Amino acid sequence: MKEEEIIEKLQKLGLTKYESLAYITLLKLGPSKATDITKESGIPHTRVYDVLSSLHRKGFVDIMHGTPRLYKPVNPEVVLEKIKEDLIADIEELKKAFLKLYRSVHGEDLPEIWTIHGFDNTLERAEYIIRTAKYEVLINTPFEFLSLLKEEIKKRKDVVFVIISNFEEIPEWLKRDNIILARSGGAPWLMASWIIGDIDYALFFGALPRDRRKEKFYSFWAKSAKLIQNYMHWFYTIYLDNSTIIKPVNYDKLKKPLQLVNIRTLITLLKQTSLPREIEVIGKLVENKDTITLRGKVIEFEYTPLIASVVVDDGNKKWKVGGLGSYFEDVEGEKFILLD
Repeated sequence: MKEEEIIEKLQKLGLTKYESLAYITLLKLGPSKATDITKESGIPHTRVYDVLSSLHRKGFVDIMHGTPRLYKPVNPEVVLEKIKEDLIADIEELKKAFLKLYRSVHGEDLPEIWTIHGFDNTLERAEYIIRTAKYEVLINTPFEFLSLLKEEIKKRKDVVFVIISNFEEIPEWLKRDNIILARSGGAPWLMASWIIGDIDYALFFGALPRDRRKEKFYSFWAKSAKLIQNYMHWFYTIYLDNSTIIKPVNYDKLKKPLQLVNIRTLITLLKQTSLPREIEVIGKLVENKDTITLRGKVIEFEYTPLIASVVVDDGNKKWKVGGLGSYFEDVEGEKFILLD
């Protein structure tokens, strides 16, 4: 990273340009006199003492008293970890304050969908979904956009990915045990983009912008379990079911227990292995909405555009289990934990 970029990022963290220059200089020189810092950094001699005192108050610099007085940079890992902790704490406090302000006017319900302006903001949201998902990530997007998500995808070996794109060949970074790849059916409308993380977040947008139009680009961001369960259904029935699987998951090498929240993701994995499979289902009885934890073996499944369900034999009864919103089945499954 260039020094100008480092200075820009430090300024975002609350340092001035001179403070950023002084800290970078100290990292290069080690414990130094103020005059040495001035010579190396170009900070005016009349300003350097105020700058170093400010860095000391902010926790970036230690002062070594003596003759001459020396200034020592604090370990950057310590400094940045403290900033990270403070920033996260501030964000959580702001979140509570903003929600309180919003609810004081609009009531308890938060909006289910927002418009995101700008291509860069859309990319950041897509990366955030991948970064924060706990169980599964569903992606349908042109390879041009998928490539921009490469580094975030490479970091996540602990979630299941189902990825649909207009692949010509499979790149090495997608040849992993936890990734299912499908080549889109080819119709232009199949290349509208969806990025879905668990039932927590979803992002949707249409055609990708050309460079000169990136600032005018917009996408839609959703945070609603009821809405996202419909998005998941469309992802599978409109996109995956009209695509060709070109790389199945390596089920035997996936770490167990393996948790999922979407019944169609569960069945997609079961199609790529053999039955029966030991499973634990956490959900509600459809008849009376009582909470139930069901443990047994998946012995069969049903998968159509309208129905997605599995049959779980617990040794006493064969239960028909569906996903969120089930009303034909015995159990509405909220979490599916594959045990073997």
